[in-house]
Amino acid sequence: MLILFGSYARGDWVEDLDPETLLYRYQSDFDLLVVTETPRQASKIEQNSQLAQRLAKIIHRTPISLIAEDIQFFNRRLRKSQYFYIDILREGILLYDSGKFQLAEPIEITLKERKNLAEDDFEYWFNSAEEFWCGHEDAKNRGHLNNSAFLLHQVTERLYGTILLVFTRYKPSTHDIEKLGQRVSSIEPRFLAIFPHATEEEKERFKLLRKAYVDARYKPIYTITKEQLDWLAERVNHLKELTEELCKEKIESFS
Repeated sequence: MLILFGSYARGDWVEDLDPETLLYRYQSDFDLLVVTETPRQASKIEQNSQLAQRLAKIIHRTPISLIAEDIQFFNRRLRKSQYFYIDILREGILLYDSGKFQLAEPIEITLKERKNLAEDDFEYWFNSAEEFWCGHEDAKNRGHLNNSAFLLHQVTERLYGTILLVFTRYKPSTHDIEKLGQRVSSIEPRFLAIFPHATEEEKERFKLLRKAYVDARYKPIYTITKEQLDWLAERVNHLKELTEELCKEKIESFS
């Protein structure tokens, strides 16, 4: 099965084209879910960079976000009331169906139950992000820029986790903030503007943050300047503020 989901399925996709450079500062991804028979097939599809490149040529000028799940995994998530997958089922557009799979009936929970779960997830993950933010600032003030970059990565990862759990009750097991950011943006396009990618400088700075999880701790060749770190910190602080605002709005919507 091939399902279009996210902002292009809902009709709330966004983009910001710089009129001077004619480059996009940010734009919504074309989100695709492939449902396969086995986990091995799903893994091969996600790791196939040539497939993503071929799709990008067909869907001109729009970035592709491709995820693949096997039918057993997808159905388990529907039965566990994980709204990332339930929303795909409800809002997604079926582009291709081999007819081989039967989707499970999603199990709903009450709004009160969902609100309680979202409040617990928000309290744990957002407070964790706040703690790492304090650690990042302390390391930066002491001149430990690499450690500060790693801690800033952890802030970003935990904020993305907060959003995904509050909105969908599901957070994938990855430390890749690019992949987490893609999932977050497919849920709420306002998060797209956090890390603009219009210039090579902006792309390089985000790459430094993304690689900080491993490289800032274990590779002596990793370097980041205070200027780069300050720019990233300003963007992550904006992410923190927007996370708090939109998650509290979402939690209240469960009343």
